[in-house]
Amino acid sequence: MGQMKNLIDQIIKEKALGDSFQELNIQMKLMLKGIPVKTIDETTPNDPEMLQLIYAAARDFNVQLPQTIA
Repeated sequence: MGQMKNLIDQIIKEKALGDSFQELNIQMKLMLKGIPVKTIDETTPNDPEMLQLIYAAARDFNVQLPQTIA
């Protein structure tokens, strides 16, 4: 659990570079891609379909994410 939240946070951190306006912008873009950013937290069970959406969004944003997390 928590893998999806960590991946989303990593995308936002790498793209926004600490700019709070850009953080909101990236969150909105993720939501438009079908990723419910506001409802995913550390206790959310990992969903393979949602993980695919997150990795696809990362590719769209040119963000490298780890492929396997233990």
